[in-house]
Amino acid sequence: MSIAEHIAEGHSPSSIVRTCKTHHDTIERIARVTAEHASAIHDTYAVDLKVTAVQADERWGFAATKKNQLWESVTLDPRSKFIISLHLGQRTESTIRSLLEETVQRILTPQSIVLYSDGLPLYASLFPELFGVPFQASKSTHLGRRCAVQYRIPRLLAHVQVIKHRQGRKLETVEVRLAHGSKVRVELENTRLGYNIANTSAIERYNGSARESTMFMGRKGLSFARLPRSRVYAAEITRLAYNWVRTNRSLRVPLVESIGRKRFEQRTPAMAIGITSRVWSWAELVVTTVWALAARNHST
Repeated sequence: MSIAEHIAEGHSPSSIVRTCKTHHDTIERIARVTAEHASAIHDTYAVDLKVTAVQADERWGFAATKKNQLWESVTLDPRSKFIISLHLGQRTESTIRSLLEETVQRILTPQSIVLYSDGLPLYASLFPELFGVPFQASKSTHLGRRCAVQYRIPRLLAHVQVIKHRQGRKLETVEVRLAHGSKVRVELENTRLGYNIANTSAIERYNGSARESTMFMGRKGLSFARLPRSRVYAAEITRLAYNWVRTNRSLRVPLVESIGRKRFEQRTPAMAIGITSRVWSWAELVVTTVWALAARNHST
């Protein structure tokens, strides 16, 4: 459990070896088991999520060599900061499709959300198919082939892209482009979130926190995962800690006043989205995930 906490805090394997007086192989084994537990508890509890907005982004990293990029694609609820879906792989259609498909499966009403993403064309091309309602136009005659399946965007569904134009490393302009749906729906969601203009600030803040908490995600330096599976283990453990263990200052709510001072309840993303009512400890998560793994194995 102590080693899992060190991994979640972004400590390197060598520093964990020195601190915990253990072997690299032991760290790898504990990381694998903890990642399996983290995936099981997410599959068990992250279902029928009541969200009205989703932000999507990808974070680059490396595995095996500095020439082999391994992207971490994430979807997040900007209101509760809860990480809905996580997929690692190349920045290809299959990775983005898997990410969005899992997001649709975990949301209670996927046809009533606003998706905020960057300017990656894959989001715009896959959005109607995965979030829209399929229909097949009728023909005036029975001759010829049937009409191809098309996808309708409901009134409560929209997709907006936030595109950043850079000159070298300097940010020049930010373009907000409505890819699907209505402008009225996007403005309504912006008002709910307290945004003056559509943006992806919530998931960008998470990207910064995740880089600090993942031992293989430093922007500068030589630290990277020697094996792709080690990168996957670290990502799963980081998501577990972010959703269930760490409180977020932006999610705190006021309690009753005491002696002229306001008291606040610190909440985790899992508390904010309504999955749990308290902050979970690592010990509780280990016990709970054992039961989650048993339940998942029994159902299969």
